[in-house]
Amino acid sequence: MKIRTLALLLPLAAAACDDAPTISAGTSAPLATSYDAPKTGEGYLPGAGGVQLFYRVYGSGPDTAVVISGGPGLSLGYLDRDLAPLAHGRTVIFYDSRGAGRSTLLFDPAQMGIQQHVADVEAVRQHFGIGKLSLVGHSWGAMVAPMYAAQYPANVNRLVMVTPGPVQAHYDAQFEAERIARTSAAALQRQGELFGELAGGQSPDPAAACEELLSIWFPAYFHDAGNMANLKGSWCDVPAPAANALLFTMVVGRASLGPDFDLRPMLRTVQAPVLVIHGAADPIPFQSTKTYADEIPGARFSVIQQAGHFPWLEQPTAFFTQVNNFLRRQDVAH
Repeated sequence: MKIRTLALLLPLAAAACDDAPTISAGTSAPLATSYDAPKTGEGYLPGAGGVQLFYRVYGSGPDTAVVISGGPGLSLGYLDRDLAPLAHGRTVIFYDSRGAGRSTLLFDPAQMGIQQHVADVEAVRQHFGIGKLSLVGHSWGAMVAPMYAAQYPANVNRLVMVTPGPVQAHYDAQFEAERIARTSAAALQRQGELFGELAGGQSPDPAAACEELLSIWFPAYFHDAGNMANLKGSWCDVPAPAANALLFTMVVGRASLGPDFDLRPMLRTVQAPVLVIHGAADPIPFQSTKTYADEIPGARFSVIQQAGHFPWLEQPTAFFTQVNNFLRRQDVAH
């Protein structure tokens, strides 16, 4: 499989309001950005079509946010500890998407498309008896989240889309060219080797191979690759079979969008208040991310400077202030 095709899978995964800000590094934060929320539960819940979804719950409170991770195929382990400040005063639910982490591994493409991911969000909501939830989607998860909001408008309180994957297929080439330009030839070669080892089940330690793969893949997604060290969780704290399935899960999920996908018509039907966040150094094109805000009626758009695809690791003050304030607002006009 071509490296270009693989690259497209990892981040996947009305005009902006006049007051939508561009957030600079060093913005003062009225809210704590290092809150260590207590983990209040974990276990399995029934997803759509009989799959089992592994989940973790942090914090407590009547307001509930569900976090949808990237990939598809990345586990909640790169998010739950690092996004703990979102659980300051609310309940936050993380879960491994189908085919990933500790959830049911799948090898039937008919069960692994984006519509099945949307159905799983509804299964999470029903399992926990949530009336209206907020959604925080990252990358691929920020593509699933608005699709859920479009299909279940009565169930969504508000929606935060963090560095969403490309909104249209033609942005893929721009993204891939930028990613390659930021990656050394040696790293590109090693990435291909590791993908092959995992997909072929040839690695003696798949979780370690997965960790190595993503540790040399994601530097291209950062403003400063040194900020990867801020990660509290793990890219690949997963069982060996899930590490081996990473490539397949990503390929099949991405393919479900179609070769010439265009999410704009769906975005125009979203009714919930929405915040779209772009990291200024994200290799995914600025215009792709801005298009999400342009097409969703009344959406807010913000750019976090000196940050890339994982802004909470590079500019936590700016990120958590923006997201917490948006999730807590009672005056979001729509």
